[in-house]
Amino acid sequence: MASSWRSCLPGCLPSLVLLLQLCCSSADPFYWVTPGVLVLLAVLPVLLLQIAAGLVYLCLQHRLRGKLRAEIENLHRTFDPHFLRVPCWKITLFVLVPVLGPLLALVICYNWLHRRLAGQFLEELRNPF
Repeated sequence: MASSWRSCLPGCLPSLVLLLQLCCSSADPFYWVTPGVLVLLAVLPVLLLQIAAGLVYLCLQHRLRGKLRAEIENLHRTFDPHFLRVPCWKITLFVLVPVLGPLLALVICYNWLHRRLAGQFLEELRNPF
């Protein structure tokens, strides 16, 4: 059957068929697993990942090259004193809210606890036993 395939296959394909037959007829199907192949299997995915990451980095760098020049030209807008000015009410708000918020919560909790304990005390006065 293999000889009929060899007659109809062109050029190098008969040698590939013979190689496949030899591989399949081997007693140990994992004869090709050597320490070199194991190292190659361990290193090749990492190497391909590094190459892909490097190519992505180069593409992004090439894309950003034109945008960087425009950003450098626009830096004067970033450090313009008009845009750096913070209104006084914002400063007051950012100072008072962290201070007054917990104090207000403390007063609310104190009042709730006081009413609850006072109610319990009054209940005990009405019904001592």
